Amino acid sequence: MNLRNFIQKMKSNFQLSEKERRRIIRRSVHQWPWILKCTVAMEELAELQQQISKQIRGYGDQTGLLEEIADVYICLSFLESIFNIKSEDLQTAIDIKLQREKENCR
Repeated sequence: MNLRNFIQKMKSNFQLSEKERRRIIRRSVHQWPWILKCTVAMEELAELQQQISKQIRGYGDQTGLLEEIADVYICLSFLESIFNIKSEDLQTAIDIKLQREKENCR
């Protein structure tokens, strides 16, 4: 997405409904081969790594980081759909990992 367009939409409080988000993800996963979606997910994860590296080195920008985090969230939704991960199973897995994090922060 064009960065200027992204910034304009961020300032306009643009928002989709949860139902529309799910519909878009479902349609996108069905439209493109699953292996392509998996490859795109890996690429988006790498782009997020680059943005994090720029932040650490002091020359990243918040908008670029936000955009890459959003891309990764979308790709994670694609992966949930592709690999038939139930949201309640994912939430349980996240809770288990967060509990471990909590124990490590003592």
